[in-house]
Amino acid sequence: MKHHKSILKNRGALTMFKENRPFQRELRFTKAYQQHMSSDKAIREYECLKEQIPQSYRTLNNKEKDMFAGRIEDALIGFYPIFAGSDELDKTAYCINEHKCQTLLANMQAEGIYEEAYLNEIRDMISFWQEENTVTKTRRRLTPELEQALTGDNYNTEIGACYPLYRIAGIHLDAKKLFRYGLNGLMELLDQKIIDKPESEPLYRAMIGTLELLQEVCQLYVDEMDVLISECQSEERTQELLLMKQSLMNIRVQRPQTLHEAIQLLTIYMLSNGTREIGRLDDYLCEFYVNDLKNGTITREFAVRMVVDFFGIIEEEFTRDTRAIIGGFGRENEQAADEFALVVLDALEARPYNYQPQVSLRYYKAMDQRLYDRSLDILAKGRTFPILYNDDVNIKSVMNAMEVSQDMAEQYAFFGCGEYMLACKSIGTPNALINLAKVLELTLNNGIDPLTGKKIGLETGEMTDDMTFDDIMTRYQTQVDYFADAAGSFKELVYDVCSEESSFLLASILYDDCIHRGKAIFDGGIEHLGGTVETYGNITVSDSLCAIKQVVFDQKKFTMTHLLNMLKADFVGYEAEQKALLEAQKFGNDYDEADDLAVRAHEGICHAVKRQKERTRLDSLLVVVINNSMNVGMGNATGATPDGRKAHVYLSNANGAYNCCDKEGITALMKSMTKLDTSIHAGANQNFKFSTDLFRERAKIKMLLGGFFALGGQQTNISVVNQKDLEDALIHPENHENLIVRVGGYTARFVQLDAKTQQEILARTAY
Repeated sequence: MKHHKSILKNRGALTMFKENRPFQRELRFTKAYQQHMSSDKAIREYECLKEQIPQSYRTLNNKEKDMFAGRIEDALIGFYPIFAGSDELDKTAYCINEHKCQTLLANMQAEGIYEEAYLNEIRDMISFWQEENTVTKTRRRLTPELEQALTGDNYNTEIGACYPLYRIAGIHLDAKKLFRYGLNGLMELLDQKIIDKPESEPLYRAMIGTLELLQEVCQLYVDEMDVLISECQSEERTQELLLMKQSLMNIRVQRPQTLHEAIQLLTIYMLSNGTREIGRLDDYLCEFYVNDLKNGTITREFAVRMVVDFFGIIEEEFTRDTRAIIGGFGRENEQAADEFALVVLDALEARPYNYQPQVSLRYYKAMDQRLYDRSLDILAKGRTFPILYNDDVNIKSVMNAMEVSQDMAEQYAFFGCGEYMLACKSIGTPNALINLAKVLELTLNNGIDPLTGKKIGLETGEMTDDMTFDDIMTRYQTQVDYFADAAGSFKELVYDVCSEESSFLLASILYDDCIHRGKAIFDGGIEHLGGTVETYGNITVSDSLCAIKQVVFDQKKFTMTHLLNMLKADFVGYEAEQKALLEAQKFGNDYDEADDLAVRAHEGICHAVKRQKERTRLDSLLVVVINNSMNVGMGNATGATPDGRKAHVYLSNANGAYNCCDKEGITALMKSMTKLDTSIHAGANQNFKFSTDLFRERAKIKMLLGGFFALGGQQTNISVVNQKDLEDALIHPENHENLIVRVGGYTARFVQLDAKTQQEILARTAY
């Protein structure tokens, strides 16, 4: 094999992760950064990763059972696409977990065993990164206008309408490219590109060096395998360790040949890059599987075990929402992919009380029904997976929303709570969230937040009793446009700062079409520069607008002035008026007026965000209605609303009816949901809570879901639970440790949720 040109210096032998003193890894990282502050950003990033990646890996978790090497411990200071500090707020690029750094430093001082010079070095390092981290640099670039529109960074504690999010989430690596070339093959490709595009030599050389770091990691684990093999007393386990060693040796120097080698290489690459998304694994792993079966080197049971172990690594190392996608249009070898998808479903069932990764099935009417039936079997057991997505609707919707070809739209994927993006071709990260119920609250109060008294919205005028309903709608849309513009400007700013600061080397290597163009992801290398905006309280807003129209303007039961007074009083002393508002039409019942206003509000926010393409360098920016438990948090920061909801109570969740307001049955609920245009956003959750008795009636469930998909339903989050179990779990949580529910964009054990979220789920209509 051709020898590539290395930029690695002779580093000498490394020991696996462990260091003698705290902060050694972070200090080396900092020194590398400081020494290369004037270097090309790609070279600087590589020099920092050289001090981060190999030293972050640690030994196997379970030396008796693990099937793959690859366990990692994030640094307190490092380079990551998405990094959650102990403050629970995301960060990106050059990051510091400041709270944990300060806590560890305080503990070191208290121990009294570290010399003062070393402690001062750590203090200087923390001070340096307090100013130099990418989030701080981004925040400094906010204009006064953005400062007003964007509430502070902590959406958990600060009250506002639009919040910034600092992260590059949802990276879907091109695993096929990784497997087609292997590490050495990619380096040879980059060597040739240096000749073809010499102006991009720093980027290509940094990419080569970073790939060499992954080879170094493989060698570290080969060395560990030698030790484990020498100590192993079991012949069966010795053979497994030998398999792991051979795979690590092979992928270090050649492209993977077997399923085990492919998963091992992908594991090392994902962990090194900080990539959480597994993506369409049936598409990119299926041929390894069928070839191994054909060659007799593995059994189906062994393949299931490998997937189980791989999923375990992802859950352990990333902890938060990640997706494994099976099924759907656009797979190269559909028959082989379906066979491996069945293996994935077996692995899902073999992990009954684990909820990462979020296995998701891309359904289409003509699909292999074995996959669909198997999925329903698993859901019937109280699992919330696989999540079902409707390709017959979604591909056309993605084509329209992102303005791409059908071939490109067939490669849509989703991540986290369900945001859409184009696998290996786009970024879809949400960098802002908007509380639409708060936006309505600001509309009714001339831009002033009544909970804080601060001006955080536009002055659109005081509410008067002589205004029309259309006047209110116009003012509300003006506020929506204002916050949508703020979200678009901030999204562009995040990408601009990331472009200035970094190259995201490992992601750029496996993203179209960075290598060919000689540009990193945010420098013009990516084919489709997209993004998303999270919205909350969508249906709370439309129900509120319907109540205003029907009760105030049509029935004239009271005036707008009277309505504002009762909202400020949280309906205390206005119980009769609150009852009238609660009795107004609500979304989810196939009522024309309530649903028409939901459509109007939905299109208003979606088009306001979609228009950001015209005023930014983004190829697309789209709404996602994919609520997690933040409808509870956002509700806590929102006053009483005109739908009759009291202050600080949870908002509507995702795309569904407000809890217990869907009174006309599930067919009516589905008809309401499918009136909302799916071709102008990037994903929405449809939560359905089915009783265990109903879900056992397979023919009826298939008819219901089939009808929903035929109407245009794009997705389902299904919880199959016994309502009495949920109620008993509040009293006897120790008896329901494994009661699993779908919250919104994620799954959790019911007893581990906070009390307000438990009540929100309990209040959902069970069919």
